[in-house]
Amino acid sequence: MKNKDARTRLMTEILNNMKSIKLYAWTTAFMNKLNFIRNDQELHTLRKIGAVTAIANFTWSTTPFFVSCSTFAVFVATSHAPLTTEIVFPALTLFNLLTFPLAVLPMVITAIIEASVAVNRLTDYFTAPELQPDAVLRSEPVGTGEESVRIRDATFTWNKDGDRNVLHDINFSAHKGELSCILGRVGAGKSSFLETMLGDLYKIRGEVVMRGTSAYVAQSPWVMNASVRENVVFGYKWDPQFYDRTIKACALIEDFASLPDGDQTEVGERGISLSGGQKARLTLARAVYARADIYLLDDVLSAVDQHVGRHIIDNVLGPKGLLQGKTRILATNSIPVLMEAHYICLLREGRMVERGTYEQLMAMKGEIANLIKSMASDEGQSESEEASKASQSSPGSEGETVYGEDDPDDAEERAEAQEGLTQLAPIKAHGRGPVRQGSEMTLRRASTASFRGPRGKITDEEEGKGKKSGQSKEFTEQGKVKRDVYFEYARESNLAAVAIYLLMLV
Repeated sequence: MKNKDARTRLMTEILNNMKSIKLYAWTTAFMNKLNFIRNDQELHTLRKIGAVTAIANFTWSTTPFFVSCSTFAVFVATSHAPLTTEIVFPALTLFNLLTFPLAVLPMVITAIIEASVAVNRLTDYFTAPELQPDAVLRSEPVGTGEESVRIRDATFTWNKDGDRNVLHDINFSAHKGELSCILGRVGAGKSSFLETMLGDLYKIRGEVVMRGTSAYVAQSPWVMNASVRENVVFGYKWDPQFYDRTIKACALIEDFASLPDGDQTEVGERGISLSGGQKARLTLARAVYARADIYLLDDVLSAVDQHVGRHIIDNVLGPKGLLQGKTRILATNSIPVLMEAHYICLLREGRMVERGTYEQLMAMKGEIANLIKSMASDEGQSESEEASKASQSSPGSEGETVYGEDDPDDAEERAEAQEGLTQLAPIKAHGRGPVRQGSEMTLRRASTASFRGPRGKITDEEEGKGKKSGQSKEFTEQGKVKRDVYFEYARESNLAAVAIYLLMLV
């Protein structure tokens, strides 16, 4: 079972990552690894099992004969009575009755061992501890400027029996309409911090309160095997105007133009036809389209380049973005987005060591201030190099798209993104220092009505007719195995052994 499990896991890994294996030319390495597990381990074990099974079958088949002979020989040697038919035939009948139970006994033992392995696995699964029901307390949404997320004196671990705490003495508060950024090195606990608000971690003590619906964008994008549009809409009511604003804000317009069927392109299993940055922006667009109250974003800017990241900050996360009226909690190490944040905290080894507004942290001259200054100097140097390269290149070259604050196309997109939004009150400071810009607008909540076109009918485009990336029609055919295949199988299995086997059957 161990060798079979290892081969199954390896085959699953190969099939799921076939594209990467081909691109990196790892075919030979994985083939050698698979051959080692299959030929040197699993087949070696199967040969031993086959030999033992053959010996056992021969032994159990000849057992009645040897038992009868030995029994009658002992009877003749030890008894003075003659061996008559009255003794022989009843004894043979009893021996035949015992043959079947004795032959089935080893198979029963083997079946019990195999079943026990499956039962143990099912037992571990069905008896696994449930999620903590009171890990997160949820209530109704609040108005702009009010507290929507509160964590007080909370300590978390991975499970109830865990011997090591993941987060210690966490105190955090986020208000609706504000952008909160969580900084920290790799392994500091940024992703775990977001998972505490989802209820995925076990709460040892403290309080976690979430007011309103939440949308989570994981660090590893998840894409279902459907069209791009279905991945964005994700079961909510089809709203063409807001859909267009969403894909513009998430910088997906040019990607749709390059896809064979636009937003009707089938992305394939696990989004194999999309790049890492496209999948990250697609999952961000899905969350934006859901129009939740609280957004938990796990390093969504790491998979995109600098210009696209600036575009997402301006049009989605920033004070003029689509989510300006929502609670945004972003785990990131990106420095540019910190200037747009209302609240910043630094995690180190599962503890919050620095917290405050951007101005407060810069005045403190702590780790965050030093990090921002060092990154700013590096960015200034890189920008000067890019400017010198740009001055040497010809202006107006085709195919260049820069998302910046001075780009008129971006200004037009941001203006379109604000159309149809409802006016609300500005954000209150809540004692966090001066707020650079309050939220003036918010989005209406998404509906879970069916994904259909006008008048409730699915259009031909939505049905996927004539799509280049759609799944091809499958056909069923019948056939038979050629005789050459049987001859090849017999030759590889040893012709002499096959001939003896066939003669014994006759």
